[in-house]
Amino acid sequence: MTAMTESRPDRPRTRPRRSLLALRIAALLTCAALFLQPVLAGSYLSGDVGALGTHEANARVVTALAFGQLLTTVLYVWQGGGRWWPAAAPAALLVAVVTQVFLGYHHTLLVHVPLGVGLVLSQILFTCWLLGPRAREARVRREHR
Repeated sequence: MTAMTESRPDRPRTRPRRSLLALRIAALLTCAALFLQPVLAGSYLSGDVGALGTHEANARVVTALAFGQLLTTVLYVWQGGGRWWPAAAPAALLVAVVTQVFLGYHHTLLVHVPLGVGLVLSQILFTCWLLGPRAREARVRREHR
């Protein structure tokens, strides 16, 4: 083989471009909406009674954005050829967000507050990974023998 035709295993392919951009936008929007939730809860606890209604409305926005993030992750994986494991993070996030909304409506603050902290942290970590260079790497296709 010549140097031009050799495959370079140390140099990963970068394939998922448009789907990664869509996923990054979805993740940033989800991150912003999730980050707003504790701010609104803190405003309510500080005496702004109207902030609770805004907190509730933003919970609906977070749920919709989490669902959209899951859909864009599916595009990233199947259409864009991205790695498969990132699909698990938005799926788990969506389940956790729905659980969070349920717990909030039932005033189960003992679980609602720490789960909210975990949601914000996990979304920030996922978004940071998406903004890094490893997210551009295409998944490795294995040959069946």
